[in-house]
Amino acid sequence: MYWNSRYQGRKIRRPAHLLIAAILALSLQCLLLSQTAPPLVAAPGQVSPNQLSPNQSLANQAPANQPPAPTQPATGQRTLLVMIDPAHGGTESGAVLNPVILEKDVTLALARRLRQQLSTRGIQSQLVRDSDGMLSSDQRAALANAAQPALYISIHATSQGSGMRIYTAMLPASGDNSGPFVDWQSAQSASLARSRWAQGQLVAAIQKTGFPVRSLAAPLRPLNNITVPALALEIAPTTGDVSQLNSAGYQQMISAALANGIATLIPSLRAKTEFAP
Repeated sequence: MYWNSRYQGRKIRRPAHLLIAAILALSLQCLLLSQTAPPLVAAPGQVSPNQLSPNQSLANQAPANQPPAPTQPATGQRTLLVMIDPAHGGTESGAVLNPVILEKDVTLALARRLRQQLSTRGIQSQLVRDSDGMLSSDQRAALANAAQPALYISIHATSQGSGMRIYTAMLPASGDNSGPFVDWQSAQSASLARSRWAQGQLVAAIQKTGFPVRSLAAPLRPLNNITVPALALEIAPTTGDVSQLNSAGYQQMISAALANGIATLIPSLRAKTEFAP
């Protein structure tokens, strides 16, 4: 058996077994090269090159011999979240603090500053509203109850009094609870003790700064309808001049004091919520 070809017009006769031997030798060489090349398989604690995003590099990955980081139990875990609710919004302006300052605008500005202050301290937060939109008290409570934050904070502003007042819910004498179903007006009952604890800790932390602050209880909606620890803050000027509420410096001072106080609650809030059933 022979293989025939033509080269420069002449017929060349070569044994076919020589051609087969050459093909086998080339295949063996390719196999050896593939076995010596480094594999593109991710080692523990690393990602393979084809998994990297444009902002990642292999230099940022852990060494191949480093064991993977231990993971927390998945059962019952929650992300620690502070939910900030700027009161009023949209056609519901809240208090007309003066002809040009509306409560809804002050509360939104304060909420945004508090979110920023919490972020710089590594605390995750979320605004119930981040625009001039109107939400009912029931809608706010439903959003908070669905998110199940570690702490819910409603922010109000007033021209009366001085400094800050921190409220917890004032529940009705009895609720119409039926088995697993809780009366809407007393939904806070299971978390009221933790709310009062958080109130006391936050007041104590702010008092250390010399800023005037008081703790109170009141039937403020939607506190009664919230199923997690919940507080309401009411901010007033300290100078008697309501325009202070619109001052960036005053808002920054209040948001920083609040963020510092909330940061002191985090270890206890995490312990109470991370593995909650």
